[in-house]
Amino acid sequence: MHLNKINLNSDIAEKDFSFFETVDAQLINKITSANLSCLYHGGSEDVVFKALNYCKTKRVSVGAHISFLDRDNFGRTKINWNKKLIQEIVKDQLMFMHNLASNINFPLTHVKLHGALSNMACVDQDLSSEIVDVLKKNYPSMILLAPALSELAKIGISSNIPTALEVFADRTYEDDATLTPRSINESLITDPNSAKEHVKAMLIQGGIISRNGNTLKTNIHSVCVHSDTPNSVEISEQICILLHEMKIKRAALPEFF
Repeated sequence: MHLNKINLNSDIAEKDFSFFETVDAQLINKITSANLSCLYHGGSEDVVFKALNYCKTKRVSVGAHISFLDRDNFGRTKINWNKKLIQEIVKDQLMFMHNLASNINFPLTHVKLHGALSNMACVDQDLSSEIVDVLKKNYPSMILLAPALSELAKIGISSNIPTALEVFADRTYEDDATLTPRSINESLITDPNSAKEHVKAMLIQGGIISRNGNTLKTNIHSVCVHSDTPNSVEISEQICILLHEMKIKRAALPEFF
């Protein structure tokens, strides 16, 4: 699989000013798209606005990183949902980020799910359909950044909304293309060189590679490095080195559509 461009994204503004200065800002220097917290799982409006301004300075496209309202557990606890809840939380978070970006005349380009909301949507067609329906009715041109081979990605594509497929540099996969649960020790890749080799293998093989060694073929548009993964800045640096070695251009998400 030969790629001439790839997006590099990270989840940004999920914590405090200190974390922004030491980690987030360094990641923004490397990535091409940022998923900014909408405050449902972490962060503060001041940090989000600071990140938004820095992304504009660095010409990094920005998206809304939406989740269940669950600040106590960083958005990583499964919550029972219904159609009304999904409509409310998606609309509210997109409106928050849209208004904040409009204040500095910077476009909101995409949306990405966080934590439990993402993990649940990846395997739940009904939940994915509700989320995609809200996007299609209210933000039809907004890009959906979705995990490759997930139900969310499949429904986004079948609903004809622009859908970018992402893989994770710092997470391992199961044979069904879902992420290895964080409760399992080897679920998180924290060594920068290991993360580099993980991404290299996926780009060369043209698919997700499970921890059992199986290759699950898929298009890949974006690579994610989670900001709260230990050594995330060093991992992003190694991914940038890899893309340079493979002669793959780093591109913002709008460049794919």
